[in-house]
Amino acid sequence: MAPNSLTLISVYSQNMKIHVLCSLWILACLDLCAQSITNVTPEAVGDKIIVRYDIEEAKGDQLFEVALYYSKDNYSQNLRNVSGNGVGTAVSSGKNLVIIWDVLKDVSELDGECAFEVRAFPTSRVVEIITVAGAGNRNVSVTNKDEAYPLMSATLTDYINEAKDFKDAMNLLGMPATESREALAKLTDATEQYSRAFEKLNKERLTYEKYVATFWKNDVQTLEFKSLMDYAIGDLHGVNILTLNQKITTINDIAHNRVKRPGEAKKELAKDISEETLRLDKRLQELERRTNRILYELSQD
Repeated sequence: MAPNSLTLISVYSQNMKIHVLCSLWILACLDLCAQSITNVTPEAVGDKIIVRYDIEEAKGDQLFEVALYYSKDNYSQNLRNVSGNGVGTAVSSGKNLVIIWDVLKDVSELDGECAFEVRAFPTSRVVEIITVAGAGNRNVSVTNKDEAYPLMSATLTDYINEAKDFKDAMNLLGMPATESREALAKLTDATEQYSRAFEKLNKERLTYEKYVATFWKNDVQTLEFKSLMDYAIGDLHGVNILTLNQKITTINDIAHNRVKRPGEAKKELAKDISEETLRLDKRLQELERRTNRILYELSQD
């Protein structure tokens, strides 16, 4: 079986540089033979490896269980610290599916050639009544749009607000944090608050997509809501947030005197923060515009 793509990439972190020869494969059972994974593209962002791909020629309501494996352990176990809309037990077919691997949470270092496998298997279809974990680990059945809507709205609104706070914290505290422990602590807190909001959105996104497909029963709204989730998790987080988050490593290096030319490093850092926060701000405006429009349409239907 030949790999879909072969790319040499480098991943940078505070303590290492990863050279990876990425070979992306697709393994599937016989029931998946009519479907295909295409346009596989690996990308290095900080200490993350981002894999983008498409699942094509699948039935509209077909879901897949997708996991990421790598050659260093002979593909024996799926990588655990992964996120994105392209991994998990209920991945929908479509374009621009994303797997984000947090490398350093799984391995202390990664060097040399390393091949990856994306394995996809069909799972059961969407059910009519969706059960989610509730308070006290009790199961709570969400049975209609009136119950589903406030959950989706609250999670999306909280995520956007925390992303804005993270952007503002980087813009206002990024440079002061190179000299002030207090500023660094506030920046760290804003980062952690954002991470919690992202993890909730990422965890619940498939459930929310099921809500829209099941309770609203509108193909256009279902597709638009899925596109919204792709934009928030794949584009805004996977590109803009993670790119800006890399600057925290530089901030720490400057704060702890781990750079040779601190003056030049600060000048470059200030330039990078200014450019990246501007890009993030534009993406956030677009995300908020899309979210408000889609939530309004769902509330009126």
